[in-house]
Amino acid sequence: MSQWFATPDGHSRVGPLTDEQVAEMISKRQLGPSSLVWKEGMASWTPVQQVPELGAALAAAAAPAPPPLTAPPALSAVSPPPAVGGTGPAAQAPPAAGSAFSQPYAPMPATSGDMAPAPTKGKSVVGWVIGGVAVALCCLIAVPLAILMPALGKAKQSAGQLKDSTQVRGVAQGMVLWAQNNRDEYPLPSQIDKSHATIPKGHGKDLPRHIYSVLVYNGFISPELLVSPAETNPNIAAEANYQYSRPPGAVHRDNAMWDPSFKALQKEENSYGESPTAPGGTSYALMPPVGKRRAKWSNTFNSTDAILGNRGPAYVLDSGGQWSLLRTPGGTGPGNSEIGTGSYTLGIHGKPSTWEGNIGYNDMHVNFETRPDPESVPFTFTGLPAGSRTQFDNLFVDENDATRQKDGTNGVRGGPTSNANNLLRNWSSGEFDPETGALISIPSGLWFD
Repeated sequence: MSQWFATPDGHSRVGPLTDEQVAEMISKRQLGPSSLVWKEGMASWTPVQQVPELGAALAAAAAPAPPPLTAPPALSAVSPPPAVGGTGPAAQAPPAAGSAFSQPYAPMPATSGDMAPAPTKGKSVVGWVIGGVAVALCCLIAVPLAILMPALGKAKQSAGQLKDSTQVRGVAQGMVLWAQNNRDEYPLPSQIDKSHATIPKGHGKDLPRHIYSVLVYNGFISPELLVSPAETNPNIAAEANYQYSRPPGAVHRDNAMWDPSFKALQKEENSYGESPTAPGGTSYALMPPVGKRRAKWSNTFNSTDAILGNRGPAYVLDSGGQWSLLRTPGGTGPGNSEIGTGSYTLGIHGKPSTWEGNIGYNDMHVNFETRPDPESVPFTFTGLPAGSRTQFDNLFVDENDATRQKDGTNGVRGGPTSNANNLLRNWSSGEFDPETGALISIPSGLWFD
């Protein structure tokens, strides 16, 4: 039996569903032609109208209801004609014997304007032949389409992956170009806005929103490059009103180093003039430049240092040493709480239970990864038994460098006790230096979805 998953409103997901449950949702118009569905064997989330096996249910739901029956108009009474020579109505007398009217009525001959006679048996055969040919033609068209639809879905998915890969590489190249003119370091707003002309003193500056905004303001990337063509979160969209000159949200507009009102995430601590309900402006997660990971925030050319890429969900390490999705209750919204199952990030390139995505590394290569702990990204965990210390590094978990266990759920330590393994996760808040706004640690500000 098929196990379907669906998105009735474009945001939330329901499932697993049986074939009958999906057909019932279509008949009740809870799923429309453009609603997305998926089941095992499909290349990606696909509109209902493009799934051949749901065509009958969709056609039945779209059929118009018959118009209501109405009573025929009442006939008005007609008075009999007056009697010949009389002045009022009178009963007609029977026709005289022998007159023409006394004979039975004869059928009138047909004229060219009358209806044609009923079809003969030979014409019925012709109709059946024409109907059969039409059915055969429909089958000849429908069968190839049913075969081609999965291939077309895969082609569309591959095109989205390729364009997304190009965008990840474009953002990474923008960071490298910045580094070439800034001591090989990627942008750190706390080092750029030392006079506090952009952000007030005491505010945190080393946040994804400001890092990305520095690159946009200085022409290294565009806002459109920051949103994946495969993005599934409806609260993420390209910033359409970016201020490239004298941004109103800056402390001193003429000396601003970036537009501080740019939002990377759906929820930010300070608005700087942007609407609190405005969507987030990026699909891509960064490596937090804090603690031991701060040394990687530069043009190191290391092929195993992940610097940015598609966002990922939350994971847990099982007793067998394998990572699995954290099971989270339905309706968990974006924020600082972990989201595993049901995460928007699973639908960007993967499936409802599997993450896949593009990751950019510090040697400027971008790889399409099909698991959160790629086999090409090993890390040596010093506290594991000899012979098993080198394990694949989960890109979305702050693992303990010694034990490999998850070191925190929604925060990252700074200082000498922090970890150095890969971590790609945006952050909405943190502990900052009160003088410079530099990031010190992230107590509970890691962002999910």
